[in-house]
Amino acid sequence: MTKIILDFSIGEKLRHYRSLKRYSQMDVVREANLLGSTMSESTYSKIEQGTRNIFASDLVILKIVLGFSYEDLFTDFEKSILEAYK
Repeated sequence: MTKIILDFSIGEKLRHYRSLKRYSQMDVVREANLLGSTMSESTYSKIEQGTRNIFASDLVILKIVLGFSYEDLFTDFEKSILEAYK
């Protein structure tokens, strides 16, 4: 079986959920910092652009701030993997 490597951009999903809440990147970072994150606006911007990885702790905080579920975040990726291995 050929191994297929699929890339998944969490940043695109984060941008989507941020736009649904009509938050600016600064709004997201401000809320995340109140919950204990040390993420800067520059870091968050790079995460959305896909040029920086995200810490698991920040992902948990962003889930709270932006109001998405892990299922929402990963469902499309899971479907892509299942389709690739059919």
